[in-house]
Order: sequence, then structure tokens, then C-alpha cells
Amino acid sequence: MQGSELDLIMTRSVILSFASKLALFKRSFGHREFYQFPSVAALRENGAVHDDDIQVHCDHLDVLQKDMQERFQDIFTMKIPNWVIDPFSNIDEIEMELEEELIELQTNEELKPKFKNEYHSFWLQHQIADLYPGYGQW
Repeated sequence: MQGSELDLIMTRSVILSFASKLALFKRSFGHREFYQFPSVAALRENGAVHDDDIQVHCDHLDVLQKDMQERFQDIFTMKIPNWVIDPFSNIDEIEMELEEELIELQTNEELKPKFKNEYHSFWLQHQIADLYPGYGQW
């Protein structure tokens, strides 16, 4: 997971997605459905896939999923406040010390069009950190 556009929010999305896919793959394998694995489906048609083989792969996928949950436990449990994704949304869940700055940010008409591009570039603007220092620390 590397790239100039990869931030903590995107990293979380990528990891959660991959972990969910591992669960899907295990479930599919367990039900003898090989849609995601066309090579295995072809082998099965030829009778080259046995129940023992399927169980080995299911067990391996289970180990991979558990390993990911253990390694990335902090990512799995991380809560991303809605205002980080959309600072112009409801502010009910925000910390008290940031509430006043968020109100100022939400009423800043110059920033609204800049946010429409995407949240990632929005928060990276120097103007945000200068005008609202509490958010530059988050």
C-alpha cells in the first residue's frame, strides 16, 4: 500500500476491503463456489479438486484473515469522525475544543468550493492549518 494519494482513511478502506474479501473467498470456497477463482473452477471440472484441498485453502484463508485482524487491529478499530470526511456536515460528534473552529470553517465561503474537489486535498491546504490550527493537529 503505497502511493502519493494514500492517507490513513484510504489505508483503512483498503485493509477493511481486503479482509472482507478474504472472508468472502473462504465462504465461497467452503460452498464449493469458485467464481473468484476461474483456474480452480476449471480444475474442479476436470475432477482435480478434492475436498481435502478445499479444506486446506479454507483454513489458509482463515489464518490470513485472523493474521490481518491481529496485525491491523488499530486500523480495524479506528473511528473516523464524519467531519473529517465532510467538514461541512453535522457537528454533533465533534470534540468541544474543535467545535468553534469547525463552525468558522463551515461558514468560510472561500473554502466550500475547494472542498468539492476531495477531502484529501482539502485538509492538506496550508490555509486550513493557518486559519484553524486545531484541525492541523488532527
